[in-house]
Amino acid sequence: MALQVTDAAVRQQVLSPLESFLVQAPAGSGKTELLTDRILALLGVVERPEEIVAITFTRKAAAEMHARVLGKLQAAMGPEPQAEHARSSWRLARQAMIRNDQKGWKLLQYPARLSIRTIDAFCASLVRSMPWMSELGGMPALCDDAGSHYEAAARSTLELIDEYEPVAQLVAHLDVDLRAARNLIARMLATRDQWLPLFESGTNPALLQTHLCEAIEEDLAYLRQSMPAGWAMQLASPISEASRKRVEQGEHDFEVLASWDGTPFDADMASLPQWQALADFLLTNKEELRKRLDKRQGFPPGSQAKPVLQGWLDAFDNSSAWVNALADIRKAPSGYTPQHLTMLLTLFDVLRLAQAQLLVRFSLHGEVDFIEVAQRALHALGHPDAPSDLLLTLDSAISHLLVDEFQDTSETQIRLLQKLTSGWQQGDGRTLFLVGDPMQSIYRFRKAEVGWFLRVQRYGLGDIPLVPVQLSTNFRSQEAVVEWVNAVFKPLLPQVAHAGLGAIPYTESSAFHAQLDGLGVDVHPVVTSPNGQGRPESPTPAARRTLSLVKEALARRPDSAHPVAILVRARAHLQDVVNELYLNGIPCRAVELVSLRSRPVVNDLVQLARALAHPGDRLAWLSVLRSPVCGLRLNTLHALFGQQAHAAVPDVLSLCFDEAFADQCGIDDDEALRVRHASAVLLDQRNRSGRMPFAAWIETCWQRLGGEKVYFQEADRADAQSLLQLIERLAPYGDLNPVELEQHIERLYAAPRNAEGAGVEVMTIHKSKGLQFDTVILMGLHQGIRRDETPLMRVEMAEGRVLLGPIQQRTAGHVDPLAEYLGRRERKRADYEIDRLLYVAVTRAREALHLIVDVDIDDDGAVKPPTPNSLLGRLWPAIEADTVAQARPDNGFDQGAEEAPDKPAGGLALSEHAGTTISRLPVGCLSTEQAADLPASSFLQSTARDAWVQSNQDEAIAGIVAHGWLEQIGKRGAQAWQALSATDREQVVQRQLLRAGLFDDRVSEAVRVVCETIECTLSSERGRWLLGLADAYREWALLDMDGRVSVIDLAVHNDTGWLVVDYKTGCPVAGESVPGFVARMRSRYQDQMARYRQSIAALDGRPVQTALYFPRADIWISDAESDSC
Repeated sequence: MALQVTDAAVRQQVLSPLESFLVQAPAGSGKTELLTDRILALLGVVERPEEIVAITFTRKAAAEMHARVLGKLQAAMGPEPQAEHARSSWRLARQAMIRNDQKGWKLLQYPARLSIRTIDAFCASLVRSMPWMSELGGMPALCDDAGSHYEAAARSTLELIDEYEPVAQLVAHLDVDLRAARNLIARMLATRDQWLPLFESGTNPALLQTHLCEAIEEDLAYLRQSMPAGWAMQLASPISEASRKRVEQGEHDFEVLASWDGTPFDADMASLPQWQALADFLLTNKEELRKRLDKRQGFPPGSQAKPVLQGWLDAFDNSSAWVNALADIRKAPSGYTPQHLTMLLTLFDVLRLAQAQLLVRFSLHGEVDFIEVAQRALHALGHPDAPSDLLLTLDSAISHLLVDEFQDTSETQIRLLQKLTSGWQQGDGRTLFLVGDPMQSIYRFRKAEVGWFLRVQRYGLGDIPLVPVQLSTNFRSQEAVVEWVNAVFKPLLPQVAHAGLGAIPYTESSAFHAQLDGLGVDVHPVVTSPNGQGRPESPTPAARRTLSLVKEALARRPDSAHPVAILVRARAHLQDVVNELYLNGIPCRAVELVSLRSRPVVNDLVQLARALAHPGDRLAWLSVLRSPVCGLRLNTLHALFGQQAHAAVPDVLSLCFDEAFADQCGIDDDEALRVRHASAVLLDQRNRSGRMPFAAWIETCWQRLGGEKVYFQEADRADAQSLLQLIERLAPYGDLNPVELEQHIERLYAAPRNAEGAGVEVMTIHKSKGLQFDTVILMGLHQGIRRDETPLMRVEMAEGRVLLGPIQQRTAGHVDPLAEYLGRRERKRADYEIDRLLYVAVTRAREALHLIVDVDIDDDGAVKPPTPNSLLGRLWPAIEADTVAQARPDNGFDQGAEEAPDKPAGGLALSEHAGTTISRLPVGCLSTEQAADLPASSFLQSTARDAWVQSNQDEAIAGIVAHGWLEQIGKRGAQAWQALSATDREQVVQRQLLRAGLFDDRVSEAVRVVCETIECTLSSERGRWLLGLADAYREWALLDMDGRVSVIDLAVHNDTGWLVVDYKTGCPVAGESVPGFVARMRSRYQDQMARYRQSIAALDGRPVQTALYFPRADIWISDAESDSC
């Protein structure tokens, strides 16, 4: 089976430039390779490369595709390769280069002629092309998080309650819960692309009734298809007999089955009562198969029909597809009631008003969300029957459209594709090429609608017939992994496709790579500590087991670029294992994954800031004293404060310098030293006047306490700096608001830990899509999945069918069948996506897949079943046997008990007392300073103020002078500097520094910095390139939307966008690594660079890349992570 391409003919077929295709490409099937080959094949026949437009969903995917096409074109200039698959790409690229030479395209010199872009960028380009048609008047700024705008618009809408009757009706419908109303309206604004197109036709009662009946009949057809063979003939006799008895008892709903002759029910609305009566016989109120029948179901004692039906039921289990399908229609509505239609009209009136309020908000702030851009892009294209000039232009310019990740297409994007291809016909020389894998559709939260893949697969898109094809060869995973995935997911995924519910059946893959000995898929049960036993500071069994597997994977593949990844469903599931990796010194890349709030260094600094800001914050003071930087034992804290519950902590600590203090409190000398050490710092009143910035004083106290000795890693220092910069912004001179601080911290991410060298990559499953790793470890499978909250109005819109359901009235005393039916449909879609999320996770593994399974043991030693609403619950039928066998104590399962490190990292020591182990600085590291012995003025002037304020001022002044010289050199050439002797240069620079405000003995150091900056720039290849850019803007002053003037050192542009460079005179401090310096500088200047990007982008909307250039260290830090060195 190894080294066989089972779908070679299909791969060759889809390269035909004359036909349109829809390609289903499962995980690992080489989708990007196929797309790039298709582009090469098209380049061999088009008149201009711009006729080909490829659209994908992420910048990374677009960049990778662009790079691969260029790489293949460059390779075509060389000899033909030996490998068969490489020869095919080479021949296509060779033909494309021949066409390139014939037509004079110069693709390698002008790669921007290859139009490969994201859907977001494509929509933005449409808005920029026709600003008057889009009604945006140009391309406004895009906001990263529009949540505040949605909430403000919702609040403005509710403020009109006295003037607008529909608002009052909505509030009454929600039982006057204004907070709920605001949140519901805001959430509807975040998904308004789903309901904005319905303003004209969405509330047509007859149309809504028709669509609802169609949906229910589609569900009935799915149910009818899912029912077991021979079901009607086997059930008719016992159920008809029981139905007659129930009718006799007054249950007239069962008259529809009283004379059932065994004919299968139809899949129409007229048959709905029969299906619902059947569901009552077969299912309990918990939607499970009945395990017993009695007279309540029409089976009195002695009934001969009872064993017949019970035997039939016992032959199935609750996982059968027909059981779930029958439960879905059990409470289906017969149609919309007048109350439903009235409330829908009210909701549309309120949403119109909210949409108008949002547009006002956008206008006031000069920014929009992407939904607005996409909607205006559609508007700019006009209608297929009345196309705009822009659509006509695109129609003549685009001949071949390729769409990647088609399974993640939303309703809005489908409408965009329909408009772009309106009028295209088979054989007219224009083609559509759609590629995706519906089994990997996991972006419902981004409004992806996987049902469109099934519909286009069956009916095509618009007037374009597409040839549906399917790839099957997996080039990623070894045979053992592929076979396990096939065996597990074929029964797990739905057996029958259902476009409306997003039900995608599994399609098997065949492995290209042979099985590897000793590697495959392994289940690792870890037993959760019973009753919360174990030390709270100790890592979980799952984290310990994961650590062991990571070490094995790194040892097995030490030279791999991606040796091992830990995947979880949500960020919250990662903290234990990330900390464990950090403590064990394992390189870990978890960028923008771990919250800054989760870092111990940040927690301790936050408590220090709160304590210094308010002497009455008792919890903060005690937290600081207990933290590793102070390290007081619990019994010491109790001795000091246990009997003084109402005394301020600073008042108690002020007594610690008395000689009899230790004896009076009953603490030993070491603990007394720690108390005095902490008190000398925390009670220092020398910054009471606020002369020093509050953040600077916090940093000073932190250093004196020994915080940098406890948290000595570069990532710790970067996290500490991030927090201090946040405090500097929020409370420059004190008056810290703890609530505001906490809110801002939640939005920040921690710096990566030990990120140098190959190591473990930690990410969510969603982030891992499109990636691959030698070993994959899945964690947190047992965690329950939170269901989506009920929206103000449920909206389903697909293929012209609209289903709408208003939120149920708060005071209603019964379940609304319509709300229940639409809610079940949404939950079904969510469940199907959970299964697909699992598929994405397991298909990232190339060689080995490890499942960490957290289980609970009951009092009898048996493994408890997992929560059904979890990834583990979905996998449980496939791995239950292995899990139970390994988790039983008599099988010698060790519960993941691996020894923790003997010593903590850094300068900490372990201290055991009364059964509790704490980490803290050794006594020898503590100073014995007395607060009263330190004169205020000398300390402020010689240490902290120099460190925090003066050094920054000196650097800024030196930077101004250096920037001035670099501007002159850029405009007049290097002779402006080199014509001066070394002595003259130093004298000129010294005069400039003095005029700029520098004085005393600091001038000579600043002169050295300026001269060194200029010399290093001139001696660097990158520096000379920057200075030699003839068309660059230098020292360019721009006014941003806030009215601030930004002076940009250098900006240059080309067809693809802008590059903005900011010169910096700094360099790594002694002992600081280059990666550490890069992380620190990136954090320090990220806001400045963002402001530059915003100011430049506002000019013409083109992409903007920013970079920091440090000539003295020859370090270039770009906002592109991979372009920093």
